[in-house]
Formats: sequence, C-alpha cells, structure tokens
Amino acid sequence: MHRTLPSLLILALTLLASCKKDDDDPAPTPLPVACGIAGARLQADFLGEAFCPGVSLFADNAAGVITINGVSLSGSTLTLELDSLAPGNYAITQDANHILFTTITGAFESSNTAPASLTIVSHDLAANRIQGSFTGPLMDPLTGATPTVSGSFDMIYLE
Repeated sequence: MHRTLPSLLILALTLLASCKKDDDDPAPTPLPVACGIAGARLQADFLGEAFCPGVSLFADNAAGVITINGVSLSGSTLTLELDSLAPGNYAITQDANHILFTTITGAFESSNTAPASLTIVSHDLAANRIQGSFTGPLMDPLTGATPTVSGSFDMIYLE
C-alpha cells in the first residue's frame, strides 16, 4: 500500500503535465456571428448586448403596417411596427414606426421627444420582403433613461 499511493501520485502528475497546451498551437478561429438567414433576420445591439431571436421570429402586414417581432433565448423581445414602407429615411416615434424592446428588467420604446431613425433599404412587394436598419434612443417610461438601440432586419412577411 505504501508503494501504491506514491506511484498513483506520480502517474497523476505525469498525466497532468502531458496535458499542458503547447505554445505553438494556433489560436482557434472564432465562428462567424450570424443571426438568422436571408429573409428571416432581425438583430440589434441594446444595453451592451446583442439581440438575436432564437425562440420566435415573424413578420406580417396588416392594414399597411408591417409588424416584425422576435423573442430571444434570454426572454428579451423586439417589436417593430413599420408605417413607412417605401425605401427612404424616416423618424421612429411613439406615433409612427414604433419600436418596443423588452428585457427581463424593463421595457423601452420609441418616443416623440427623442425620435430614432429608420432606413428602409428595399421593399419588394411581389416577394413580401422588406430590408432596413434602425438606430436611436429608446425611452424607459419609468425612469426616463434613453439608451440607444441599433439594428437591422431582412424579413419576408405574411399578408
């Protein structure tokens, strides 16, 4: 028994030393960041985190307003209600082109006092596909804080 314990200790130390990483090993190549696919993409940066819907993503056109909604694995939601549908630049306010972003800690929305901006890059009516981007402040109605959101979308919507 006296010989077995030191032998096991030496064996364990030898195995640990052999698992040491070689300095010559190249660093692993990071995987590309992808959020969705063409025609089904909604992504944003908000409060220092990247938003990418992993639970649910949909878009529909009802009465000339396209609604895009996504739910992330962390439970955050992002909803865009787009009134301006032709290619161009538009204001995002509480009354038009509204954004609502919810997190576990609160809700944030576009406001009339500090509009964000919307760019519709393309809108293919035959394919029901809209692409664009958005950026600007969203207001916390409880605290008045206005963190900035920026993101993009490429969605095929239902009518």
